[in-house]
Amino acid sequence: MVIGYGAVQWAGPFLSLIFTPIITRALTPADYGVADYLLTMVSALSTLALIALPQALLTHFNDQPETLAWQRAVVGSAYTIAATSGLIFGVLLFLFAPTLTLYLPILGPYTDLVRLIAITFVFGLTGSILTTASQAALRVRWGMVYSLASIVGTVAGNIFFIVVLRLGVTGMILTPIVTGVAVWVAGMMLARGLIGRPSPAVASILLRSGLVLLPTMMAAWVLQVSDRLFLGQYVTETQLGYYAIANRMASLVGVAMTPIYAAWQPLALAVQNQAGAMERYVAMSRYLIATVLMVGLAIGLYATEILMVLTRPAYLPAAPYVGFLAYIYVFSGFGAVFTIGAMMGKKLGAISVAVVVGAVTNIALNLLLIPRFGIWGATTATVIGYAVPQVVLFGWLARHYPIPYPIGRLMAGLGIQFILQMGGLLVPAIFFPIRILIKLGILAILPLSFVILNIITQNEIVTASRFTRKQLRLGWTKISYLGRDS
Repeated sequence: MVIGYGAVQWAGPFLSLIFTPIITRALTPADYGVADYLLTMVSALSTLALIALPQALLTHFNDQPETLAWQRAVVGSAYTIAATSGLIFGVLLFLFAPTLTLYLPILGPYTDLVRLIAITFVFGLTGSILTTASQAALRVRWGMVYSLASIVGTVAGNIFFIVVLRLGVTGMILTPIVTGVAVWVAGMMLARGLIGRPSPAVASILLRSGLVLLPTMMAAWVLQVSDRLFLGQYVTETQLGYYAIANRMASLVGVAMTPIYAAWQPLALAVQNQAGAMERYVAMSRYLIATVLMVGLAIGLYATEILMVLTRPAYLPAAPYVGFLAYIYVFSGFGAVFTIGAMMGKKLGAISVAVVVGAVTNIALNLLLIPRFGIWGATTATVIGYAVPQVVLFGWLARHYPIPYPIGRLMAGLGIQFILQMGGLLVPAIFFPIRILIKLGILAILPLSFVILNIITQNEIVTASRFTRKQLRLGWTKISYLGRDS
Protein backbone atom coordinates (compact mmCIF):
# COMPACT_ATOMS: atom_id res chain seq x y z
CA MET A 1 0.00 0.00 0.00
CA VAL A 2 2.84 2.37 0.86
CA ILE A 3 4.45 1.80 -2.53
CA GLY A 4 1.21 2.39 -4.40
CA TYR A 5 0.15 5.58 -2.64
CA GLY A 6 3.42 7.17 -1.63
CA ALA A 7 6.05 6.32 -4.21
CA VAL A 8 4.99 9.01 -6.67
CA GLN A 9 5.69 11.66 -4.01
CA TRP A 10 8.79 9.83 -2.79
CA ALA A 11 10.60 8.71 -5.93
CA GLY A 12 11.48 12.17 -7.27
CA PRO A 13 12.94 13.56 -4.02
CA PHE A 14 14.71 10.26 -3.33
CA LEU A 15 16.35 10.21 -6.74
CA SER A 16 17.30 13.87 -6.39
CA LEU A 17 19.20 12.87 -3.27
CA ILE A 18 20.80 9.97 -5.14
CA PHE A 19 21.99 12.45 -7.77
CA THR A 20 23.25 14.90 -5.15
CA PRO A 21 26.89 13.72 -5.53
CA ILE A 22 26.72 14.56 -9.24
CA ILE A 23 24.87 17.84 -8.72
CA THR A 24 27.20 19.10 -5.99
CA ARG A 25 30.20 18.38 -8.19
CA ALA A 26 28.65 20.22 -11.10
CA LEU A 27 27.50 23.23 -9.03
CA THR A 28 29.31 25.43 -6.57
CA PRO A 29 27.60 26.05 -3.22
CA ALA A 30 26.62 29.49 -4.55
CA ASP A 31 24.94 28.02 -7.66
CA TYR A 32 23.26 25.39 -5.51
CA GLY A 33 21.86 28.13 -3.32
CA VAL A 34 20.43 29.99 -6.33
CA ALA A 35 18.81 26.83 -7.73
CA ASP A 36 17.30 25.95 -4.37
CA TYR A 37 15.97 29.50 -4.03
CA LEU A 38 14.19 29.26 -7.38
CA LEU A 39 12.80 25.77 -6.74
CA THR A 40 11.48 26.89 -3.38
CA MET A 41 9.72 29.86 -4.97
CA VAL A 42 8.10 27.61 -7.59
CA SER A 43 6.96 25.14 -4.94
CA ALA A 44 5.42 27.92 -2.89
CA LEU A 45 3.58 29.39 -5.89
CA SER A 46 2.26 25.95 -6.80
CA THR A 47 0.98 25.45 -3.27
CA LEU A 48 -0.81 28.78 -3.40
CA ALA A 49 -2.29 28.18 -6.86
CA LEU A 50 -3.71 24.78 -5.86
CA ILE A 51 -5.98 26.45 -3.26
CA ALA A 52 -5.68 23.30 -1.11
CA LEU A 53 -7.66 21.33 -3.71
CA PRO A 54 -5.90 18.00 -3.02
CA GLN A 55 -6.87 18.25 0.64
CA ALA A 56 -10.41 19.30 -0.28
CA LEU A 57 -10.67 16.39 -2.73
CA LEU A 58 -9.55 13.88 -0.09
CA THR A 59 -11.93 15.41 2.44
CA HIS A 60 -15.04 15.17 0.23
CA PHE A 61 -14.29 12.21 -2.08
CA ASN A 62 -15.87 9.74 0.35
CA ASP A 63 -18.80 11.92 1.42
CA GLN A 64 -20.93 9.57 -0.70
CA PRO A 65 -18.68 6.48 -0.81
CA GLU A 66 -21.14 4.29 -2.74
CA THR A 67 -21.87 6.87 -5.44
CA LEU A 68 -19.43 6.77 -8.36
CA ALA A 69 -21.09 9.79 -9.99
CA TRP A 70 -20.34 11.87 -6.88
CA GLN A 71 -16.70 10.85 -6.85
CA ARG A 72 -16.28 11.59 -10.56
CA ALA A 73 -17.93 14.98 -10.07
CA VAL A 74 -15.52 15.76 -7.22
CA VAL A 75 -12.50 14.85 -9.35
CA GLY A 76 -13.79 16.62 -12.46
CA SER A 77 -14.58 19.79 -10.55
CA ALA A 78 -11.21 19.78 -8.77
CA TYR A 79 -9.39 19.21 -12.06
CA THR A 80 -11.23 22.08 -13.76
CA ILE A 81 -10.48 24.49 -10.92
CA ALA A 82 -6.81 23.45 -10.86
CA ALA A 83 -6.45 23.83 -14.63
CA THR A 84 -8.03 27.29 -14.55
CA SER A 85 -5.87 28.39 -11.63
CA GLY A 86 -2.74 26.98 -13.26
CA LEU A 87 -3.37 28.85 -16.50
CA ILE A 88 -4.03 32.13 -14.68
CA PHE A 89 -0.93 31.83 -12.50
CA GLY A 90 1.14 30.72 -15.49
CA VAL A 91 0.13 33.74 -17.58
CA LEU A 92 0.80 36.14 -14.71
CA LEU A 93 4.18 34.57 -13.98
CA PHE A 94 5.15 34.78 -17.65
CA LEU A 95 4.15 38.44 -17.95
CA PHE A 96 5.78 39.53 -14.71
CA ALA A 97 8.95 37.44 -14.99
CA PRO A 98 11.15 40.48 -15.80
CA THR A 99 9.73 42.39 -12.83
CA LEU A 100 10.24 39.41 -10.54
CA THR A 101 13.88 38.99 -11.51
CA LEU A 102 14.40 42.74 -11.19
CA TYR A 103 13.28 42.79 -7.57
CA LEU A 104 15.05 39.50 -6.80
CA PRO A 105 18.55 40.04 -8.20
CA ILE A 106 19.57 36.49 -7.32
CA LEU A 107 17.27 35.38 -10.20
CA GLY A 108 18.40 38.08 -12.61
CA PRO A 109 20.17 35.82 -15.17
CA TYR A 110 17.23 33.40 -15.30
CA THR A 111 14.30 35.42 -16.67
CA ASP A 112 13.78 33.03 -19.59
CA LEU A 113 13.87 30.07 -17.23
CA VAL A 114 11.13 31.67 -15.11
CA ARG A 115 9.06 32.08 -18.28
CA LEU A 116 9.50 28.39 -19.11
CA ILE A 117 8.31 27.54 -15.61
CA ALA A 118 5.26 29.70 -16.26
CA ILE A 119 4.45 27.90 -19.52
CA THR A 120 4.53 24.46 -17.86
CA PHE A 121 3.00 25.58 -14.55
CA VAL A 122 -0.44 24.07 -15.20
CA PHE A 123 0.91 20.52 -15.62
CA GLY A 124 2.15 20.31 -12.05
CA LEU A 125 -1.19 21.46 -10.63
CA THR A 126 -3.41 19.18 -12.67
CA GLY A 127 -1.02 16.26 -12.20
CA SER A 128 -1.36 16.71 -8.45
CA ILE A 129 -5.15 16.45 -8.74
CA LEU A 130 -4.90 13.25 -10.78
CA THR A 131 -2.52 11.54 -8.37
CA THR A 132 -4.61 12.64 -5.37
CA ALA A 133 -7.77 11.29 -7.03
CA SER A 134 -6.02 7.98 -7.61
CA GLN A 135 -5.02 7.84 -3.94
CA ALA A 136 -8.56 8.65 -2.84
CA ALA A 137 -9.88 5.85 -5.07
CA LEU A 138 -7.25 3.46 -3.59
CA ARG A 139 -5.81 2.61 -7.03
CA VAL A 140 -2.52 1.13 -5.83
CA ARG A 141 -1.19 0.03 -9.22
CA TRP A 142 -1.73 3.47 -10.65
CA GLY A 143 0.51 4.82 -7.92
CA MET A 144 3.23 2.46 -9.13
CA VAL A 145 2.92 3.86 -12.65
CA TYR A 146 3.11 7.43 -11.34
CA SER A 147 6.21 6.40 -9.42
CA LEU A 148 7.77 4.99 -12.57
CA ALA A 149 7.00 8.20 -14.47
CA SER A 150 8.58 10.23 -11.66
CA ILE A 151 11.65 8.00 -11.65
CA VAL A 152 12.10 8.16 -15.41
CA GLY A 153 11.65 11.93 -15.48
CA THR A 154 14.08 12.52 -12.62
CA VAL A 155 16.76 10.16 -13.88
CA ALA A 156 16.52 11.35 -17.48
CA GLY A 157 16.53 15.00 -16.44
CA ASN A 158 19.53 14.72 -14.15
CA ILE A 159 21.56 12.72 -16.64
CA PHE A 160 20.69 14.75 -19.73
CA PHE A 161 20.50 18.29 -18.39
CA ILE A 162 23.15 18.19 -15.66
CA VAL A 163 25.59 15.41 -16.61
CA VAL A 164 25.50 15.55 -20.44
CA LEU A 165 24.62 19.17 -21.19
CA ARG A 166 26.08 20.56 -17.93
CA LEU A 167 23.37 23.22 -17.67
CA GLY A 168 23.92 23.74 -13.94
CA VAL A 169 21.16 25.82 -12.37
CA THR A 170 19.04 25.58 -15.51
CA GLY A 171 19.37 21.79 -15.50
CA MET A 172 18.20 21.60 -11.89
CA ILE A 173 15.03 23.48 -12.86
CA LEU A 174 14.36 21.61 -16.11
CA THR A 175 14.48 18.22 -14.34
CA PRO A 176 11.38 18.75 -12.14
CA ILE A 177 9.59 20.34 -15.08
CA VAL A 178 10.11 17.19 -17.17
CA THR A 179 9.10 15.00 -14.23
CA GLY A 180 5.89 16.98 -13.64
CA VAL A 181 4.85 16.67 -17.27
CA ALA A 182 5.60 12.92 -17.25
CA VAL A 183 3.39 12.38 -14.18
CA TRP A 184 0.59 14.45 -15.77
CA VAL A 185 0.72 12.33 -18.95
CA ALA A 186 0.55 9.13 -16.86
CA GLY A 187 -2.38 10.57 -14.91
CA MET A 188 -4.34 11.43 -18.04
CA MET A 189 -3.80 7.94 -19.39
CA LEU A 190 -4.86 6.16 -16.20
CA ALA A 191 -7.23 8.41 -14.26
CA ARG A 192 -9.25 10.08 -17.02
CA GLY A 193 -12.12 7.72 -16.15
CA LEU A 194 -12.29 9.34 -12.72
CA ILE A 195 -12.79 12.78 -14.25
CA GLY A 196 -16.50 13.49 -14.45
CA ARG A 197 -18.40 16.53 -15.64
CA PRO A 198 -17.66 19.53 -13.41
CA SER A 199 -20.53 20.38 -11.13
CA PRO A 200 -21.06 23.97 -9.95
CA ALA A 201 -22.43 22.67 -6.64
CA VAL A 202 -19.49 20.32 -6.08
CA ALA A 203 -17.01 22.97 -7.23
CA SER A 204 -18.53 25.34 -4.70
CA ILE A 205 -18.01 22.78 -1.92
CA LEU A 206 -14.41 22.21 -2.96
CA LEU A 207 -13.70 25.93 -3.25
CA ARG A 208 -15.22 26.64 0.13
CA SER A 209 -13.07 23.94 1.71
CA GLY A 210 -10.05 25.12 -0.23
CA LEU A 211 -10.60 28.77 0.63
CA VAL A 212 -10.90 27.84 4.28
CA LEU A 213 -7.39 26.44 3.90
CA LEU A 214 -6.13 29.32 1.71
CA PRO A 215 -4.62 31.18 4.68
CA THR A 216 -2.86 27.91 5.43
CA MET A 217 -1.39 27.83 1.94
CA MET A 218 -0.26 31.44 2.15
CA ALA A 219 1.22 30.80 5.55
CA ALA A 220 2.93 27.69 4.18
CA TRP A 221 4.41 29.90 1.47
CA VAL A 222 5.86 32.12 4.21
CA LEU A 223 7.29 29.11 6.05
CA GLN A 224 8.85 27.76 2.87
CA VAL A 225 10.53 30.87 1.49
CA SER A 226 10.73 33.64 4.07
CA ASP A 227 13.97 32.29 5.53
CA ARG A 228 15.59 32.31 2.06
CA LEU A 229 14.31 35.80 1.32
CA PHE A 230 15.72 37.18 4.56
CA LEU A 231 18.96 35.21 4.29
CA GLY A 232 19.54 36.56 0.79
CA GLN A 233 19.82 40.02 2.33
CA TYR A 234 22.31 39.12 5.07
CA VAL A 235 24.49 36.22 3.90
CA THR A 236 26.55 35.40 0.82
CA GLU A 237 25.32 33.11 -1.95
CA THR A 238 27.79 30.50 -0.72
CA GLN A 239 26.28 30.58 2.76
CA LEU A 240 22.86 30.36 1.15
CA GLY A 241 24.18 27.24 -0.57
CA TYR A 242 25.21 25.75 2.78
CA TYR A 243 21.73 26.39 4.11
CA ALA A 244 20.21 24.85 0.98
CA ILE A 245 22.27 21.66 1.13
CA ALA A 246 21.59 21.34 4.87
CA ASN A 247 17.87 21.53 4.09
CA ARG A 248 18.34 18.92 1.40
CA MET A 249 20.10 16.54 3.78
CA ALA A 250 17.44 17.14 6.44
CA SER A 251 14.81 16.34 3.82
CA LEU A 252 15.99 12.73 4.00
CA VAL A 253 13.57 12.52 6.92
CA GLY A 254 10.76 13.66 4.62
CA VAL A 255 11.85 11.23 1.91
CA ALA A 256 11.63 8.39 4.42
CA MET A 257 8.26 9.42 5.85
CA THR A 258 6.34 10.79 2.84
CA PRO A 259 5.28 7.37 1.45
CA ILE A 260 3.91 6.42 4.86
CA TYR A 261 1.94 9.65 5.25
CA ALA A 262 0.64 9.42 1.67
CA ALA A 263 -0.52 5.85 2.23
CA TRP A 264 -2.02 6.44 5.65
CA GLN A 265 -4.01 9.61 5.01
CA PRO A 266 -6.51 8.27 2.43
CA LEU A 267 -6.83 4.97 4.31
CA ALA A 268 -7.51 6.71 7.64
CA LEU A 269 -10.17 8.89 6.04
CA ALA A 270 -11.72 6.01 4.09
CA VAL A 271 -12.26 3.83 7.20
CA GLN A 272 -13.00 6.61 9.70
CA ASN A 273 -16.63 5.48 10.14
CA GLN A 274 -15.81 1.83 10.77
CA ALA A 275 -15.90 0.23 14.21
CA GLY A 276 -12.60 0.54 16.05
CA ALA A 277 -11.23 3.08 13.59
CA MET A 278 -10.33 5.62 16.27
CA GLU A 279 -8.31 3.12 18.30
CA ARG A 280 -6.35 2.04 15.21
CA TYR A 281 -5.82 5.69 14.27
CA VAL A 282 -4.36 6.58 17.68
CA ALA A 283 -2.12 3.50 17.64
CA MET A 284 -0.86 4.38 14.17
CA SER A 285 -0.20 7.91 15.40
CA ARG A 286 2.15 6.52 18.06
CA TYR A 287 4.00 4.45 15.48
CA LEU A 288 4.36 7.41 13.10
CA ILE A 289 5.72 9.77 15.73
CA ALA A 290 8.17 7.14 17.00
CA THR A 291 9.38 6.52 13.45
CA VAL A 292 9.90 10.17 12.53
CA LEU A 293 11.75 10.82 15.80
CA MET A 294 14.04 7.88 15.09
CA VAL A 295 14.73 8.91 11.49
CA GLY A 296 15.30 12.54 12.48
CA LEU A 297 17.84 11.56 15.13
CA ALA A 298 19.70 9.27 12.72
CA ILE A 299 19.99 11.98 10.06
CA GLY A 300 21.20 14.54 12.59
CA LEU A 301 23.77 12.25 14.21
CA TYR A 302 25.30 11.18 10.91
CA ALA A 303 25.03 14.52 9.08
CA THR A 304 28.78 14.86 8.53
CA GLU A 305 29.10 11.31 7.23
CA ILE A 306 26.11 11.76 4.91
CA LEU A 307 27.60 14.96 3.49
CA MET A 308 30.93 13.20 2.99
CA VAL A 309 29.19 10.57 0.88
CA LEU A 310 26.69 12.71 -1.03
CA THR A 311 28.68 15.92 -1.59
CA ARG A 312 32.25 17.20 -1.69
CA PRO A 313 34.35 18.95 0.97
CA ALA A 314 33.15 22.41 -0.08
CA TYR A 315 29.72 21.56 1.38
CA LEU A 316 30.85 20.13 4.77
CA PRO A 317 30.30 23.43 6.66
CA ALA A 318 26.56 22.68 6.31
CA ALA A 319 26.73 19.68 8.69
CA PRO A 320 25.88 21.39 12.02
CA TYR A 321 22.58 22.71 10.66
CA VAL A 322 21.23 19.38 9.40
CA GLY A 323 20.09 17.86 12.68
CA PHE A 324 18.22 20.97 13.72
CA LEU A 325 16.58 21.44 10.31
CA ALA A 326 15.41 17.82 10.57
CA TYR A 327 12.95 19.06 13.20
CA ILE A 328 11.02 20.65 10.34
CA TYR A 329 10.05 17.11 9.35
CA VAL A 330 9.69 15.88 12.92
CA PHE A 331 7.12 18.57 13.64
CA SER A 332 5.55 17.94 10.23
CA GLY A 333 5.06 14.35 11.43
CA PHE A 334 3.07 15.65 14.38
CA GLY A 335 1.23 17.86 11.91
CA ALA A 336 0.35 14.89 9.69
CA VAL A 337 -1.23 13.17 12.69
CA PHE A 338 -3.17 16.21 13.90
CA THR A 339 -4.24 17.27 10.40
CA ILE A 340 -5.91 13.93 9.71
CA GLY A 341 -7.75 14.29 13.01
CA ALA A 342 -8.95 17.74 11.93
CA MET A 343 -10.04 16.39 8.53
CA MET A 344 -11.99 13.60 10.22
CA GLY A 345 -13.83 16.17 12.31
CA LYS A 346 -14.19 18.55 9.31
CA LYS A 347 -12.30 21.17 11.36
CA LEU A 348 -10.40 22.59 8.39
CA GLY A 349 -10.48 26.11 9.82
CA ALA A 350 -8.33 24.93 12.71
CA ILE A 351 -5.58 23.95 10.27
CA SER A 352 -5.61 27.42 8.72
CA VAL A 353 -5.49 29.21 12.06
CA ALA A 354 -2.62 27.04 13.26
CA VAL A 355 -0.42 27.54 10.21
CA VAL A 356 -1.11 31.28 10.06
CA VAL A 357 0.02 31.62 13.68
CA GLY A 358 3.15 29.64 12.80
CA ALA A 359 3.86 31.85 9.79
CA VAL A 360 3.48 35.05 11.79
CA THR A 361 5.81 33.64 14.43
CA ASN A 362 8.30 32.65 11.73
CA ILE A 363 8.34 36.13 10.17
CA ALA A 364 8.84 37.79 13.54
CA LEU A 365 11.70 35.46 14.41
CA ASN A 366 13.30 35.91 10.97
CA LEU A 367 13.32 39.67 11.49
CA LEU A 368 14.76 39.27 14.96
CA LEU A 369 17.29 36.47 14.50
CA ILE A 370 18.63 36.43 10.92
CA PRO A 371 20.31 39.89 10.98
CA ARG A 372 22.22 38.89 14.13
CA PHE A 373 22.80 35.16 13.70
CA GLY A 374 22.58 34.49 9.95
CA ILE A 375 22.04 30.81 9.12
CA TRP A 376 21.56 29.83 12.75
CA GLY A 377 18.90 32.49 13.05
CA ALA A 378 17.10 31.16 9.97
CA THR A 379 17.34 27.60 11.28
CA THR A 380 15.89 28.53 14.66
CA ALA A 381 13.12 30.67 13.17
CA THR A 382 12.10 28.00 10.67
CA VAL A 383 12.02 25.12 13.16
CA ILE A 384 9.97 27.13 15.66
CA GLY A 385 7.72 28.26 12.81
CA TYR A 386 6.94 24.62 12.04
CA ALA A 387 6.49 23.68 15.70
CA VAL A 388 3.99 26.40 16.62
CA PRO A 389 1.18 25.23 14.26
CA GLN A 390 1.22 21.77 15.79
CA VAL A 391 0.82 23.21 19.29
CA VAL A 392 -2.06 25.44 18.17
CA LEU A 393 -3.78 22.66 16.19
CA PHE A 394 -3.55 20.18 19.04
CA GLY A 395 -5.02 22.72 21.44
CA TRP A 396 -7.90 23.39 19.06
CA LEU A 397 -8.63 19.69 18.56
CA ALA A 398 -8.48 19.03 22.29
CA ARG A 399 -11.35 21.50 22.77
CA HIS A 400 -13.49 20.89 19.69
CA TYR A 401 -12.76 17.33 18.46
CA PRO A 402 -10.97 15.47 21.25
CA ILE A 403 -8.84 12.52 20.19
CA PRO A 404 -7.08 10.44 22.88
CA TYR A 405 -3.51 11.04 21.70
CA PRO A 406 -0.93 9.97 24.34
CA ILE A 407 0.51 13.46 24.08
CA GLY A 408 2.44 13.34 27.35
CA ARG A 409 4.38 10.26 26.31
CA LEU A 410 4.99 11.64 22.82
CA MET A 411 6.35 14.90 24.25
CA ALA A 412 8.63 12.95 26.57
CA GLY A 413 9.92 11.03 23.54
CA LEU A 414 10.54 14.29 21.71
CA GLY A 415 12.46 15.67 24.68
CA ILE A 416 14.68 12.60 24.94
CA GLN A 417 15.32 12.73 21.20
CA PHE A 418 16.42 16.37 21.43
CA ILE A 419 18.81 15.61 24.31
CA LEU A 420 20.34 12.78 22.26
CA GLN A 421 20.61 15.07 19.23
CA MET A 422 22.51 17.63 21.29
CA GLY A 423 24.71 14.88 22.67
CA GLY A 424 25.64 13.87 19.14
CA LEU A 425 27.08 17.34 18.52
CA LEU A 426 29.57 16.73 21.35
CA VAL A 427 31.08 13.64 19.71
CA PRO A 428 34.62 14.69 18.75
CA ALA A 429 36.24 14.14 15.34
CA ILE A 430 38.02 10.96 16.46
CA PHE A 431 38.91 7.74 14.61
CA PHE A 432 36.10 7.17 12.11
CA PRO A 433 34.88 3.68 13.20
CA ILE A 434 34.87 4.69 16.87
CA ARG A 435 32.88 7.84 16.07
CA ILE A 436 30.34 5.79 14.12
CA LEU A 437 29.94 3.33 17.01
CA ILE A 438 29.50 6.10 19.58
CA LYS A 439 26.75 7.65 17.48
CA LEU A 440 25.14 4.24 17.00
CA GLY A 441 25.06 3.83 20.76
CA ILE A 442 23.39 7.22 21.14
CA LEU A 443 20.85 6.26 18.49
CA ALA A 444 20.06 2.95 20.25
CA ILE A 445 18.95 4.79 23.39
CA LEU A 446 15.91 6.27 21.64
CA PRO A 447 13.95 3.06 20.85
CA LEU A 448 14.64 1.86 24.40
CA SER A 449 13.06 5.05 25.68
CA PHE A 450 10.00 4.39 23.49
CA VAL A 451 9.47 1.06 25.25
CA ILE A 452 10.00 2.59 28.69
CA LEU A 453 7.54 5.40 27.89
CA ASN A 454 5.05 2.88 26.44
CA ILE A 455 5.01 4.70 23.10
CA ILE A 456 5.65 1.23 21.70
CA THR A 457 4.28 -1.47 24.00
CA GLN A 458 5.95 -4.79 24.71
CA ASN A 459 2.89 -6.63 23.35
CA GLU A 460 3.23 -4.72 20.08
CA ILE A 461 6.89 -5.69 19.86
CA VAL A 462 6.03 -9.34 20.46
CA THR A 463 3.25 -9.23 17.86
CA ALA A 464 5.51 -7.55 15.30
CA SER A 465 8.27 -10.08 16.01
CA ARG A 466 5.91 -13.01 15.52
CA PHE A 467 4.56 -11.53 12.30
CA THR A 468 8.10 -10.96 10.98
CA ARG A 469 9.19 -14.51 11.81
CA LYS A 470 6.08 -15.88 10.14
CA GLN A 471 6.72 -13.88 6.99
CA LEU A 472 10.36 -14.97 6.92
CA ARG A 473 9.33 -18.63 7.29
CA LEU A 474 6.80 -18.26 4.47
CA GLY A 475 9.39 -16.59 2.28
CA TRP A 476 11.95 -19.30 2.99
CA THR A 477 9.35 -21.99 2.27
CA LYS A 478 8.58 -20.43 -1.11
CA ILE A 479 12.28 -20.17 -1.97
CA SER A 480 12.83 -23.81 -1.00
CA TYR A 481 9.80 -24.90 -3.04
CA LEU A 482 11.03 -23.03 -6.11
CA GLY A 483 14.48 -24.55 -5.64
CA ARG A 484 13.06 -28.08 -5.65
CA ASP A 485 11.07 -27.34 -8.81
CA SER A 486 14.15 -26.13 -10.64
